[in-house]
Amino acid sequence: MVVENTNTEILKVEHLSYTYKANTQPTLKDISFKVGKGESLGIIGLNGSGKTTLSYCLCGIIPHYLKGVMEGNVFIDGKNTRQTPLYEMSSKIGIVLQDPNIQLLMPTVEDDIAFALENHNIPREEIKKTVYQVMELVGITALKHENPNNLSGGEKQLVALATVLALNPSIIVFDESLSMLDDLATNRIISLMERLKQSGTTLIIIDHTCKALGIYDKIFVLEKGEIIRRGTKESVLEDKLFLEKHKIFL
Repeated sequence: MVVENTNTEILKVEHLSYTYKANTQPTLKDISFKVGKGESLGIIGLNGSGKTTLSYCLCGIIPHYLKGVMEGNVFIDGKNTRQTPLYEMSSKIGIVLQDPNIQLLMPTVEDDIAFALENHNIPREEIKKTVYQVMELVGITALKHENPNNLSGGEKQLVALATVLALNPSIIVFDESLSMLDDLATNRIISLMERLKQSGTTLIIIDHTCKALGIYDKIFVLEKGEIIRRGTKESVLEDKLFLEKHKIFL
């Protein structure tokens, strides 16, 4: 049994189960865990293990947007996601999806980053300042007037991350954000993950390829909707028989 990190708790999941409307069997089954402030958690598992569904539960997309049967609770910095509106959750936890096209809706990069800030009624001058700072941080200032539809996959993912960073959330979930990127784009995103980790941001990295392995503090292995192994990165990775049995090839 692994003792949870003693850092101040920022994410708490209690007996979480979820069944999609069209399904008879749950996609997630009685999941419980805690994550401390500033920790980096890697969640790995094969396709269909429930990783993306878990990410949707963590950031409030479930139950507010996707309707199904959710049991248990998720708390972000003490706030129950069931009872907290999505717009309020977005300033506490952000998600970078596998397909950035879902997140990029505006005609220019600059507009996309500003969009969430405008929805939070941030003063215009503060929006301009924040957008500039985030573009500088992510390294996309030269793209500010570009239409996101015309960007490469890696550039789109950087813009998607910038839209999340604009609200300065304490937690960022990366849902398979590296899986379709080339080496150059992957390295840029990982470098940003490292900087975010150093700044104290809590990272939840869902990544069956384990490209961001160097950033994990601990690992959860998800299989058929259940956490079948959890521990420090070192303790999980040294169990070669377990990894081979569950077809986890790093």
